[in-house]
Amino acid sequence: MTQKSEAIEDLRVRRTRKLLQQAFIELTVEKGFAALTVRDITERAMVNRSTFYRHYLDKYDLLEQYMNEIHELTANQDAPGPLNLLKHIQQLADFYRVMLGPQGDPFFAQRFRQNTEMRFRSFSAQALAEPGPDEPPVDLRLSCIAYAGLGATTWWLEQEQPCSYDEV
Repeated sequence: MTQKSEAIEDLRVRRTRKLLQQAFIELTVEKGFAALTVRDITERAMVNRSTFYRHYLDKYDLLEQYMNEIHELTANQDAPGPLNLLKHIQQLADFYRVMLGPQGDPFFAQRFRQNTEMRFRSFSAQALAEPGPDEPPVDLRLSCIAYAGLGATTWWLEQEQPCSYDEV
């Protein structure tokens, strides 16, 4: 395959993945994650089911790959990772409101919390030095921060973002 045809194929792959992800996000907001089917996604994206399965195993794989992409995207920007993530969440507030709520997926909330914990671990490495004898372990403190971050984010979404992502 020539470089030009590889570039065209890469563009097609990226366009198809983008269409599938966009359909996934829109339909999750409309129907909830549990009610969403691969057929729904492919019909909205106007691609064949076989095309979907060339890229993803199922809707859970689509969700996981999307989460990985967002994690990389928001971690590789100039602002601190937690702020990048909140900015992204604000842009797709309806999707995150569903996914972190009762119509969402527990795996998504768990991965979201784990990613938050990883972000805070790298973001505040100096602030979280080894604890003294009367202080809780670093992992416990990071876990508390991550759960609090998830709770604050969920509250922020449920309240229709009454303050900016910087204030959260």
